[in-house]
Amino acid sequence: MEAFSLLEVNQYIKRVLALNFDEPFWVECELNQVSHSRGNVYLQLIEKAEDSDEVLAKNSAQIWYRQYLFIKKKLGKLVDSILKEGILVKLKVVVNYSERYGLSLVIEDIDPSYTFGQFEMNRQKILEQLKQKDLLDKNAQVPLPSVIQNVAVISSETAAGYQDFVQQLTHNAYGYDFQIFLYQSALQGQKTEADVVAALREARTQGHDVIAIIRGGGAKLDLAAFDNYNIAFEVAASSTPVITGIGHDIDQTVTDVVAHTVVKTPTAVADLIIEHNAEFEGNMLGLESMIAEEVRSMIAYMQEDLIISEERIRSIPQASLTLNNRMLSNMQESIVTHYQQKLKQEKRELESIGEQLALLDPANILSRGFAVVRQGKDYILSKSKIDKAKEDLEIEFKDGVLNVKQV
Repeated sequence: MEAFSLLEVNQYIKRVLALNFDEPFWVECELNQVSHSRGNVYLQLIEKAEDSDEVLAKNSAQIWYRQYLFIKKKLGKLVDSILKEGILVKLKVVVNYSERYGLSLVIEDIDPSYTFGQFEMNRQKILEQLKQKDLLDKNAQVPLPSVIQNVAVISSETAAGYQDFVQQLTHNAYGYDFQIFLYQSALQGQKTEADVVAALREARTQGHDVIAIIRGGGAKLDLAAFDNYNIAFEVAASSTPVITGIGHDIDQTVTDVVAHTVVKTPTAVADLIIEHNAEFEGNMLGLESMIAEEVRSMIAYMQEDLIISEERIRSIPQASLTLNNRMLSNMQESIVTHYQQKLKQEKRELESIGEQLALLDPANILSRGFAVVRQGKDYILSKSKIDKAKEDLEIEFKDGVLNVKQV
């Protein structure tokens, strides 16, 4: 049976590929590995199943030094953002087959619009999933504490953004004291999702006032890790307010959309916390001023009331004395009038008695023809009581006395 050598097989494959792929073409794939060596870029390209992480296809690829300079001149800083693991790309490639090293793709160009379009499609898909679960505004509805002191920070300890945040917060102009708890995490690359999700889950169980996710500035694609459903879900579901400052000016990641508050930079996060406390202090000082003013007004009112009461207290005895004097005067007049009337009445009664006595005067009786018979000293007798055996009688008439001797 005839057999072919391996070299012959590979040469045949090379001819077939050369005949069928004689022109460059575009390939859509995901970057699985990226490395640089001597100005060249070596990549591993993969394609995954839509509904899982199963790898359906895999190929190696290269960008040679001269072509890399061309692409970098064309795309500028974007090239470094695109050529990272986990990024979906559209590459213009030429098939290269080596009898010794096998099949590889030589990259001639990169379409950045495809990468950004894929990110936007993925972003919109995640936002729709979160919207269906009513999670877009959930964290925003968690009230901030009146005073923020205990701050959880998800960042890298060596990141310049974290150092700026700590510096700004601890050396604030108001002299506020803050407790900062760092939850170490990668903020870009493939480890970002696992690190940030773990940090969020741990931080939200520790009773912090707020959770801050901060990182330094970077290109738009550097923030791709935060267009992530799992990170966004943990932020949205957190019972602790989450503030993001992950270093971008215009575009918001999905994580920003579901966070309680979003600002541009780590320093801005620190300023937000400081100003939040300053606003509370200002409100308290304003309230203190209002209370003090109210107390002063109450004291002034009470002082006026005391003066009025004092005047009333002073005037009441005088008024009472005047009233009592008037009452006494009235009573005196009443008593005098009463007794004057009583005296007049008594006088009339005495006069009446005098008149009656005058009528009963013996002289008046004698003048009417009567006589008084006496026997003994001042003993006046009626006819029936004349004692014939005793002393003589004395009969008094109007005009004289008649002595009668008894026989």
